Amino acid sequence: MRPTALLAIGVWIGLLAASWAMATASFRTTDRLLGTEARPELQARLSPLSPEDRRAVLRHVAAETNRWMFRTWTLAELVLAVVLVAATWGRGGATRVLALLAAAAVIVQLVGLAPAIATLGRSLDFVPRPLPAATGRRFGLLHAAYMLADVVKMVALAAAAALIARRP
Repeated sequence: MRPTALLAIGVWIGLLAASWAMATASFRTTDRLLGTEARPELQARLSPLSPEDRRAVLRHVAAETNRWMFRTWTLAELVLAVVLVAATWGRGGATRVLALLAAAAVIVQLVGLAPAIATLGRSLDFVPRPLPAATGRRFGLLHAAYMLADVVKMVALAAAAALIARRP
């Protein structure tokens, strides 16, 4: 089961890092497309909209893409968590605890954080910026909690990989 556990961890860490890159890139792409890199065809099609509306529409597309990606990704993580827990179950000790910790973080994200972020995020997609302080703080706290769960997973997975690789 050692190769299975290491493979699950490797895939999980790789996709976790990729999800961070994709989420960041989608919103940066919005800014890029509204800046000097905008194609003339896009500028022409968006010209009837005010600059604020152009940004809101493109950020909405980026946000919806991210919501789909994170919803799908969290389900894939759940599968990886089951594989990893099963692969480490016989090892016992710290390795099993780390696998369970990573799995618990996924469940917290899937059941609690992701739905709350998606619902609040959709309600804010077309709200003028800056957001009202209380609303911005709530979204920021949810986002920070989600990222903290990601960091917990990353650390737990890296530690589990180190333990598994060290012990035959």
